Amino acid sequence: MTEGSTAQSRVEVTPLRLPARPSLTVDVEEWYHTCLVPEYVHPESRPDLTRELDWLLPEVLELFADCGVRATFFVLGEVARQVPHRIREVVAAGHEIGSHGDHHIRVGELDVEAFRADITRSRRELEQLIGRAVVGYRSPEWSLRRFDNPKLAVVAEAGYRYDSSLAPYLLAGTPANGRDPYQVRWESELRLVELPPFTYGGRLRIPAAGWTGRLLGGRWIAGRAAAALEAGRPVTFVVHPWELSTRSTPGSLRGAARFVHEAGRSGYRRKFRQILERLPWRPLEELLNAADTAA
Repeated sequence: MTEGSTAQSRVEVTPLRLPARPSLTVDVEEWYHTCLVPEYVHPESRPDLTRELDWLLPEVLELFADCGVRATFFVLGEVARQVPHRIREVVAAGHEIGSHGDHHIRVGELDVEAFRADITRSRRELEQLIGRAVVGYRSPEWSLRRFDNPKLAVVAEAGYRYDSSLAPYLLAGTPANGRDPYQVRWESELRLVELPPFTYGGRLRIPAAGWTGRLLGGRWIAGRAAAALEAGRPVTFVVHPWELSTRSTPGSLRGAARFVHEAGRSGYRRKFRQILERLPWRPLEELLNAADTAA
C-alpha cells in the first residue's frame, strides 16, 4: 500500500485483483486533437481543419465486428456533438461509452472548477445522447499524470466508477502509478478504480500502444499481452481511430506532433488486426462487472 498527500486529503492506493481479461479501449478524437499543437486543441483558436471521424468510425466498427471484439470508446464531448449519430452507432454495436473530457485540453491547463465543469458536462451530454450511464473516464494525453493529483478526486466526485488515465511510465505518467489495476481512496471515503494502459519490457515499462507499439509487429504485441494474461494480469490496450486510417493525414503536423502521429502508422491497421484476432477483447466495464460477480 502506498500513501501520499494531496491538497484535498490523504490518498491511499491499494492493489486490486481483477480477472485476467483483455480489455480494448479507443480514444475517440480527431487527428488534430494533439496537445503538442495547442492551436488545434483549443476550439477558439483552431483553423478550419478536415474531420475524419464521420467516415472513420464506421470503418473501426466494421473491423471490430469482423474480429468479434468489443471495446470501451472514450469519447470527447466535442466529438459527440459533431457526430452524435456515429456515437449512437457505437452503442448499437455493443460497445461501452466512456468520457475523454469535453475538449482535448490537458488537465493541468484547467483549474479545479474548470476541470470539474469539463468532465461533468461531458458525462451528462454523453448519457443524454446514448441513454445509459457513463462510468469511465480517461484524461486527454494521460494528463492526470499521478495518483496523488488532487483532480483525480474530482473524477470520483463527478460520479465516475473508474479512471484509465494514469500511465505507469515516464513522460506521460510515472512508474509510481503502478502497472496493474488498483483502487484509489481518499479520507472522504471517495473511491475510484484505476485501470492503467498495458506496458511491456519489465522495469522499462514501454507502452504497448502509440508510436512505440506501432513500430512493432502485431503478433509480437499480442504475444506480450497473452503472456501477461497467463501471468494473471489484466491487459488494457489503447488505440485511436486515426491510427487505423489508411489515408494520408489531411492536414499539417510538424516536429514532435508529426513524429508521434506518423511513426509506424503506415501498415498499422494490418498489425492491429493481428492483435484483435489473437485475444477476446472486451470493454473495461465488463472487467469490473466480472470482478463484482466473482466477489
